[in-house]
Amino acid sequence: MRRSALVLAASLAGSAAAPALDLDLAKIAPSFEACPGRPGFVRMPGARNCTRLSGRVAAGVDARAGSGGAAAAPVVAGRIAIDNRADTEFGEVRTYVRVGNGRR
Repeated sequence: MRRSALVLAASLAGSAAAPALDLDLAKIAPSFEACPGRPGFVRMPGARNCTRLSGRVAAGVDARAGSGGAAAAPVVAGRIAIDNRADTEFGEVRTYVRVGNGRR
């Protein structure tokens, strides 16, 4: 056991250090830009469509009083929506997807 620990330590000490990257030469990916005339929408560089990602989460307690006594249960609900709009030669084309759960 001691010998394997010494071999491991020697192999780690003998390994060469990795060269550091020059961050000034690293390429920076372009970021999202705001869509003109559409608040809340962003556009990826090079794309013609605008996208908005939204959602909500709600949490609470459902309290009920009945003949058997009071009962309380946690309630959690949430949803996420993706709204995509593209200008085409036929006009604006909209794609909207919303997925959610719960009663709220």
